[in-house]
Amino acid sequence: MPKGILVAMWQPLFANLALAAVMLVAWSSVGDFVARLGRHQQQLLFGVVMTAGTIGSMMMAFEASPGVYNDLRGPLIAVTGFFGGVPAAVMAGAALIYRLYLGGAVGSGVLSIMLATATGLVGYTLRQQRRVQYRHLVLLAAAVALSGSLVSLTLPAARQAVLLPHFWAPTLLGFIATLSLSVLLLHEERRRELYHTNKLFRSMVDALPDCLNIKDVEGRFLAANPATARLLRASSVEEILGKTDFDFFPADLAKQFREDELGVLNKGNHLSIEQPALRSDGSASWLSTLKVPVTNEQDEIVGLITHNRDVTLQKMLQIKLEETQNHLDQALENMNDGLVMYDPNGFILFCNPRFRQLFPRTAHLRVPGVNFADIIRASVKLEEEPVDVGKTLDDHLSEKLATLREDGEKLIELGDGRIFSSRTKRLPSGCTLGMMSDITERRSFEKNLEYQALHDPLTGLPNRAFFNRELERLVAKARSEDGELVVLLLDLDRFKEVNDNFGHTAGDILLVEVARRLEKAIRRGDLAARLGGDEFGVLMYGDTDGTGDVSLVTRTMKNLVQPLKIEDVTLLPGGTIGYTIFPKDEADPEGLLKNADRALYQAKAKGRGSWKAYEPDAKSAAVRHR
Repeated sequence: MPKGILVAMWQPLFANLALAAVMLVAWSSVGDFVARLGRHQQQLLFGVVMTAGTIGSMMMAFEASPGVYNDLRGPLIAVTGFFGGVPAAVMAGAALIYRLYLGGAVGSGVLSIMLATATGLVGYTLRQQRRVQYRHLVLLAAAVALSGSLVSLTLPAARQAVLLPHFWAPTLLGFIATLSLSVLLLHEERRRELYHTNKLFRSMVDALPDCLNIKDVEGRFLAANPATARLLRASSVEEILGKTDFDFFPADLAKQFREDELGVLNKGNHLSIEQPALRSDGSASWLSTLKVPVTNEQDEIVGLITHNRDVTLQKMLQIKLEETQNHLDQALENMNDGLVMYDPNGFILFCNPRFRQLFPRTAHLRVPGVNFADIIRASVKLEEEPVDVGKTLDDHLSEKLATLREDGEKLIELGDGRIFSSRTKRLPSGCTLGMMSDITERRSFEKNLEYQALHDPLTGLPNRAFFNRELERLVAKARSEDGELVVLLLDLDRFKEVNDNFGHTAGDILLVEVARRLEKAIRRGDLAARLGGDEFGVLMYGDTDGTGDVSLVTRTMKNLVQPLKIEDVTLLPGGTIGYTIFPKDEADPEGLLKNADRALYQAKAKGRGSWKAYEPDAKSAAVRHR
């Protein structure tokens, strides 16, 4: 090919390439506008731009040989289909129409357009399944160059003879043009993807209610989101760029922030802390802060990222919770009762110090993580809590374990004599809450009150209430066991004369001595009581064999009449006795008292110092005597 023809061919070709470059620049320039369109609209617009470039290239076609014209329609149409898909390829139909308008070798021209369109669409279909790599662009360029070469075979033989010696030139140019265009479009496509990704990321960062910013190693803000600007009370993000915390916070607070940052920059580790700050309205707040170093490609620290979250509410709640927990701990530590919680399997979850103090021998075991059964075994072994008579350790342990499975209250008597009230409450979670109270003093006080309520304060003998209660119990027992019960009443003789002549003190001494002599006269298990004034009563339960009552009366009288010396005075005590026997004198407790009372008056009718058993026939005489 002559040198002049080559120059004439290369100049239009470069003009074609320049036109393609202009189309690519135009497409890149409308990127912001295109980003607001839908996907199919973007493809159609891409097709319009590239088709315009195709028609322009066809208008600047150069004559490679007499009657044979070349341009960049193939590469332009192929990359349009490859990157724009069907909507873009459809727009290439305009190039087809324009080629028909030009006339000439229409068949080969139309075929070249159709082959380029098909090549691009096949590539577009295949690229949907994978990310485009440069090797895919090389294959596309080779396919376009090959299809262009095949079109030349459809020319008349005379034209082929002229074209074939220089066949390599348009083929190589088609390959280079396609590869160049596709590489540029791929870079533009990835630039837009990166732009959209950055825009999306920026939108996400800007929408965050948390503060996010980047600083250089000097502490100057390089980038920040609006939340950071609001925290710093700045009107915009731009206002804080290039500035430091010292421009927005008090010096002492900014200094603390800077020390934290220097620690991250020097150590290269991230830092997660909670720190005080000021809100935009000037009120105090708390921030949960994460600081992470930023490195460059040489792994050198060039700055740091800071993320701040306002945790004021959580911090206030935490402080309040800690205060409440502290108050609760103090209350539990100073309460008089022992408190313990067991999990569903009997392991201690919590207990207060008082719970351990109540059990000094096993205090070391009464801690979280120890099982209730192990504590009971150790308590028995150390003789802290004895096993009831007649029961085995297994029986004792089973009873104790049962208390954890139900609500209730039980008294526990320890080996040292202390008495505890143990209360358990089953919780919905399956855990058991236990409360242990030392009621030793209370029980002692209650027993003392009960003793005082049932005993005569002067003589220490049981009083009438105790006597009546015991009488009812023994009558019921005698009925069930076919036993015998003697009910005896004693009135002192001339007691009023002792009080009148020697004073009430002497009378009290006499009453105390009579009580002592009565206790000496009765058997172990019998009961002597002062019923009031100078009246006493005795209950004797058991088989009397017909003589027990007489023996009781005889011993009582014998002990009673012994002289009693009070200072310079010697008294000769005496008394009158009346008694009844159950079941011989069938009656209820009240009736037995009446029987003994009647017998007493029958004895008094005989004279002082006498005694009398109840006789029903003597009822009328006793009534007359009274």
